Amino acid sequence: MEFRVSDMLKLPSMKDSIVLSGEQSLHKVVKGSTIMEAPDITDWLKGGELILTSLYPIRFFNETEQKQFIAKLAEKEISALVIKNHRFVSEIPPAIISEGEKYNLPIIQIPKELPYVDIMYPVMEEFLDIQVKKLQYYKEIHDQFTALSLADESAEKIIETLEELIGNPVALFDRNFFCIASTLPYLSKFEIVEKYDDYDKKEEMKFPHYRQIVKYPGQDNQSGQQIVVPIETINHIEIYLLIGEMNKPLEELNFIAVENAAISLSLEFVKKFAVAEVDKRFKNDLLERLIEGKLPSNILYQDANIIGWNIKGSFTVVLFKLSKNNELDFSKQVKRGKSNGHEETLLHEAIYKYLPNAIIGSKSGFKVVLWKANTEDQKWLDKVKETVYNIKQLVTKQNSEIIIQVGIGTLSERINNISESYKKAQDALEFGEILNGKESITAFSELGVFRMLCQFSNPEDLKTFIPSSLQTLLKHQQASKTDLLLTLKIFLQCNQNATKASQLLFIHHKTAVYRIEKIREITGMNFENAEEMLLVQIGLKITELLERDKIQQ
Repeated sequence: MEFRVSDMLKLPSMKDSIVLSGEQSLHKVVKGSTIMEAPDITDWLKGGELILTSLYPIRFFNETEQKQFIAKLAEKEISALVIKNHRFVSEIPPAIISEGEKYNLPIIQIPKELPYVDIMYPVMEEFLDIQVKKLQYYKEIHDQFTALSLADESAEKIIETLEELIGNPVALFDRNFFCIASTLPYLSKFEIVEKYDDYDKKEEMKFPHYRQIVKYPGQDNQSGQQIVVPIETINHIEIYLLIGEMNKPLEELNFIAVENAAISLSLEFVKKFAVAEVDKRFKNDLLERLIEGKLPSNILYQDANIIGWNIKGSFTVVLFKLSKNNELDFSKQVKRGKSNGHEETLLHEAIYKYLPNAIIGSKSGFKVVLWKANTEDQKWLDKVKETVYNIKQLVTKQNSEIIIQVGIGTLSERINNISESYKKAQDALEFGEILNGKESITAFSELGVFRMLCQFSNPEDLKTFIPSSLQTLLKHQQASKTDLLLTLKIFLQCNQNATKASQLLFIHHKTAVYRIEKIREITGMNFENAEEMLLVQIGLKITELLERDKIQQ
């Protein structure tokens, strides 16, 4: 709904007008009209104006200046230049016409007896009439979407309403571009061919947006254009409103509907977020009491029924620990119960994607999942680890700086006993980091002999398990202790292969052999005694644990 130059030419007063240049641009929108009174009019133009003139202000311009003047008008994107021959300028200069053709600027000649008001008044009347109609349409659309919000209608209903208004299918995606809802099934799956941001000004609205060309695998790779509107709701959570221009290009009034739909969707998701936060706090409180073993069975089943938890069957606790590459003190932050809200949101969304019915909460900086396990499947633990791996991949794909470590507890046949599984999951995290690193996925059942270390509440008690030969090495002079300890650790990891150990340590083979002999000389270790070497390896892990505990204190 726009008034264009071509519409102006249809006015009765313009019946004797002649288009001298720019016939291909008669579709330009007229946003106002003005009479040129001075040659510096280009300094005051905003674009879209209809300029009426007799060329009197520029009557002394030479050919170069005339061309420069037309170039400035084209640069300002005026809709058209309407010229009336005057007694001071009897003929329109050819340079003006040729330059108008060059820039595709409509230049229209009108009879000298035609008053400017016979053009200006009808144009302004049409222009104002269109503005009134736009305001009326905006109010109607605004009222319609406001009614949907007040009626507590879903996001699905909002996009269905938008589809009816704009005549094109609509879809809604989350931050990971997984489809939440769609009015046309195959709109939910597409491949981006090209994305670009240089859209027309007529498409400007309150919400920034961009266009992209896509192809639809579900429709024999048919290509099409889409308009994508990112909508930030709360806590930097974004959703994406996507319009597929499959039936017709969007017009100005369509963008009014899109803008109002975006506002309604934003309000809808803010409301959902507020409700979810209250629900999450209640569930998290229940989860904390459950894993602490402080919840009587009758209250547990009553509260679980209220919030829709299915607590029948066997469960294991899975703990997710978040850290970042650039956070050296993250372990201290976790101990104090601190975590980054944005990172935790990414993790929560990833878990929910793979486990939509899982019991999820947070405690002491960890993300806690009560994982329902099928005990009849002997490979249940492998399947848990596979899903955990997929969750980690999804999070790190969005933020490569995030590090996730996972600990998996023991299996509880009844959820009432889940507190024991929670303790084992904590131990799996603790020793999993020492054994396998900060990005490990460790089940308590896989800790082997190191599970006995979990029985000691005071880490200092573990010193008794460090064999005397290793203690002798630990007490050796400080200058060489670090190199010798590292060499011993790598040597044992390489199944006592000195060549492999030297490669991992980036030292000469003879240097590695010398260090091993030095260790044997200092400690009296018998590397051929498998039992002694097992005790030494356990002692090395205990040493790492004690050192790590000192750093965190």
